Amino acid sequence: MAVPPAPTDQELDVYIRTRYALLGIDISVLPEDDPAAPMDQARVFSSARSVIRQDAVINAYPTDQQADVPTLYPVQLAQWTGALDD
Repeated sequence: MAVPPAPTDQELDVYIRTRYALLGIDISVLPEDDPAAPMDQARVFSSARSVIRQDAVINAYPTDQQADVPTLYPVQLAQWTGALDD
Protein backbone atom coordinates (compact mmCIF):
# COMPACT_ATOMS: atom_id res chain seq x y z
CA MET A 1 0.00 0.00 0.00
CA ALA A 2 1.43 3.34 -1.05
CA VAL A 3 1.97 5.99 1.59
CA PRO A 4 0.03 9.16 0.78
CA PRO A 5 2.09 12.32 0.39
CA ALA A 6 2.29 14.70 3.33
CA PRO A 7 -0.16 17.60 3.08
CA THR A 8 1.20 20.98 2.06
CA ASP A 9 0.98 24.06 4.25
CA GLN A 10 -1.83 25.42 2.07
CA GLU A 11 -3.84 22.19 2.44
CA LEU A 12 -3.35 22.23 6.18
CA ASP A 13 -4.39 25.90 6.34
CA VAL A 14 -7.68 25.04 4.61
CA TYR A 15 -8.22 22.20 7.08
CA ILE A 16 -7.38 24.43 10.06
CA ARG A 17 -9.63 27.24 8.87
CA THR A 18 -12.48 24.74 8.37
CA ARG A 19 -12.03 23.19 11.82
CA TYR A 20 -11.99 26.60 13.48
CA ALA A 21 -15.11 27.62 11.53
CA LEU A 22 -16.90 24.46 12.65
CA LEU A 23 -16.00 25.35 16.24
CA GLY A 24 -17.36 28.87 15.72
CA ILE A 25 -13.95 30.55 15.85
CA ASP A 26 -13.40 33.35 13.34
CA ILE A 27 -9.66 33.91 12.97
CA SER A 28 -10.20 36.45 10.19
CA VAL A 29 -10.58 39.11 12.90
CA LEU A 30 -6.90 38.66 13.78
CA PRO A 31 -4.24 40.61 11.90
CA GLU A 32 -2.60 38.58 9.14
CA ASP A 33 1.00 39.07 10.22
CA ASP A 34 1.74 41.54 12.99
CA PRO A 35 4.68 40.81 15.31
CA ALA A 36 3.44 43.46 17.74
CA ALA A 37 0.03 41.80 18.15
CA PRO A 38 -0.52 39.24 20.91
CA MET A 39 -1.64 36.75 18.23
CA ASP A 40 -1.97 36.88 14.45
CA GLN A 41 -3.17 34.51 11.73
CA ALA A 42 0.36 33.54 10.71
CA ARG A 43 1.16 32.32 14.23
CA VAL A 44 -2.19 30.54 14.58
CA PHE A 45 -1.64 28.61 11.36
CA SER A 46 2.01 27.88 12.18
CA SER A 47 1.14 26.55 15.63
CA ALA A 48 -1.80 24.48 14.38
CA ARG A 49 0.26 22.97 11.54
CA SER A 50 2.96 22.02 14.03
CA VAL A 51 0.44 20.28 16.30
CA ILE A 52 -1.15 18.42 13.38
CA ARG A 53 2.19 17.23 12.08
CA GLN A 54 3.27 16.06 15.56
CA ASP A 55 0.01 14.13 15.93
CA ALA A 56 0.64 12.45 12.58
CA VAL A 57 4.10 11.35 13.73
CA ILE A 58 2.78 10.06 17.06
CA ASN A 59 -0.03 8.16 15.33
CA ALA A 60 2.48 6.48 13.00
CA TYR A 61 3.76 4.30 15.85
CA PRO A 62 1.97 0.96 16.18
CA THR A 63 0.21 0.37 19.48
CA ASP A 64 1.16 -2.56 21.65
CA GLN A 65 -1.95 -4.67 22.13
CA GLN A 66 -0.40 -6.36 25.18
CA ALA A 67 0.30 -3.11 27.01
CA ASP A 68 -1.67 -2.18 30.10
CA VAL A 69 -4.31 0.40 29.33
CA PRO A 70 -4.27 3.38 31.71
CA THR A 71 -7.46 3.58 33.75
CA LEU A 72 -8.95 6.04 36.19
CA TYR A 73 -9.31 3.46 38.98
CA PRO A 74 -6.70 0.73 38.31
CA VAL A 75 -7.21 -1.26 41.53
CA GLN A 76 -10.98 -1.46 41.05
CA LEU A 77 -10.51 -2.48 37.42
CA ALA A 78 -8.03 -5.16 38.42
CA GLN A 79 -10.50 -6.50 40.99
CA TRP A 80 -13.32 -6.46 38.48
CA THR A 81 -11.30 -8.25 35.79
CA GLY A 82 -9.80 -10.74 38.24
CA ALA A 83 -6.22 -9.60 37.62
CA LEU A 84 -5.54 -9.55 41.38
CA ASP A 85 -6.42 -13.23 41.73
CA ASP A 86 -2.99 -14.28 40.38
